[in-house]
Amino acid sequence: MAGLRRRKQGRDEDTLTESLLPDYDEQRLEEEQQHAANTKAIILHPGEFNLKAFLQSIFAWWNRLFGTFVSYTSALLPRGQLWQACDQPLSLLQSERLQLLKERVAEKFNIGNQNHQDALRRLWSLAFYGEPCTALKSAKWKEMGWQGEDPATDFRGAGLYGLENLIYLAEVHPETFRRLVDKTDGTRAEWEYPFAVAGLNITFMLSELLELHTAPGASLDAEPRTVAGRAFVTLMEDSDVAFEELYCATYCLLDSTWLQMGASYMDFNAVIKRVRGDIERALATRPRDMQVLRKKLLGTDAPLERI
Repeated sequence: MAGLRRRKQGRDEDTLTESLLPDYDEQRLEEEQQHAANTKAIILHPGEFNLKAFLQSIFAWWNRLFGTFVSYTSALLPRGQLWQACDQPLSLLQSERLQLLKERVAEKFNIGNQNHQDALRRLWSLAFYGEPCTALKSAKWKEMGWQGEDPATDFRGAGLYGLENLIYLAEVHPETFRRLVDKTDGTRAEWEYPFAVAGLNITFMLSELLELHTAPGASLDAEPRTVAGRAFVTLMEDSDVAFEELYCATYCLLDSTWLQMGASYMDFNAVIKRVRGDIERALATRPRDMQVLRKKLLGTDAPLERI
């Protein structure tokens, strides 16, 4: 892993150039989804009938179809709630918002698109208030935690939505944005994570966790199958910015986890893996709204600006 950032006056100084964010393998996703679609449910039970063995074969089939769903949820949910994770069909509003969210996740960043250029300039103005953006390639971008002079090279799997989430954080929670950009909390490592690229990683991680990636040509109507995905869609009933608010809370969680672990740049993957696990466990409790979920993640239901 490369792309190290050294602390310098509250910002990040570039020394290496390799991106934190991995390339998104669309072909692999499409093959996995096609394999799942072609999987047939076959329950084999040779010999004399045995109820216990028969039930075990059913659960084995279920696990083949849904991965680790049963073992994971049975360890997290109270007895009697295992099947409640998938018992409610999506409402029309949830379905519409889920489809729109998948469309946003699927849009790639294109530096040749004027709207995408304008979005980059918008982020610049929010990060460097009063300083005009005179070029889309500039060493100044590295102060925001991009890995080089051209931020367009950092998007990869996060797409345009990764940029939009950074803008949302800056516009809706400006104090939190400033605190995270400048890394003002706690005792920081000499080699810090780059702010902007870490934000792209969060978008990518959450969209994978919540099953928002769609292979080319696949339907956008597919409902999530995991506990985390189903629980998140429930939150979308009352909020059209559920993902954005989860993103902001996740960024705060990542920074606090970073400090708790005394992490440095080479520990970034371990930190984001722990953060992902915390989010999965929080969603598995089926929070009724974003405020409850934020409290489970951050230990308080106070607005982000007060955390």
